[in-house]
Amino acid sequence: MSRSPERTHGLPARSWRGDAGVRGDLAVLAAHARRTALFTAAALLPLLMLWCDVYWLRDGVGEWSLVELTQEGFLAATVLAFARLARRSPGERAFAVLAAGLFGCALVRELDAVLDVLLFHGAWVVPVTLLAAGCILYAVSDWRGALAGLARFVQSRQGAVLTLGLVVVVAYSRLFGMSAIWQGLLGDQYLRVFKNAAEESIELLGYTCIAAAALSYVGVRLRDARRMALSVRASL
Repeated sequence: MSRSPERTHGLPARSWRGDAGVRGDLAVLAAHARRTALFTAAALLPLLMLWCDVYWLRDGVGEWSLVELTQEGFLAATVLAFARLARRSPGERAFAVLAAGLFGCALVRELDAVLDVLLFHGAWVVPVTLLAAGCILYAVSDWRGALAGLARFVQSRQGAVLTLGLVVVVAYSRLFGMSAIWQGLLGDQYLRVFKNAAEESIELLGYTCIAAAALSYVGVRLRDARRMALSVRASL
């Protein structure tokens, strides 16, 4: 007499399917918990750097503060990530060069105090102009590739995170750091260091989002390119 197909190893098949569904749900929740932990760490990093500046270095969030140096480090990591994508993926090269140039200009602007000391006041304008012109001209020479790469990026989850970071850096941190707001809030107790601390720490949060999105996107694109190359090689 044949065993009922609804039973496997003495357990109903429906139960096995239910267990698999539970395991899948738990895996989804675990992945979400890991992402939440990463987001929490990213959000707390600016506050940690600010705390170190205030209570350890006692530098008032100046040009050589941990907040500023971390901003520059994240910008450098973003530039290197897109430069790696440009070198390793010809199909992404025009977009990657444009992105690397954009954040390279932001990095040079953040280093304006160093260039003022080494060269002259306002020296950052020269390398930013040259870098922006070179990257734009390169992207224009393959504008279809640049457009396709940009469209692919903005449709990704990392593109949304990087856009959020740009909005925080370019718009929110600048508006939040307006002197008029802080002078109106603090009145006679106004000190510029309060405004600088708030503005720079929010700016660091934006750069954290930008660097995380860039590193993640480049990693995903390079992994996809490797898988495609392996599948093509296996089919030959």
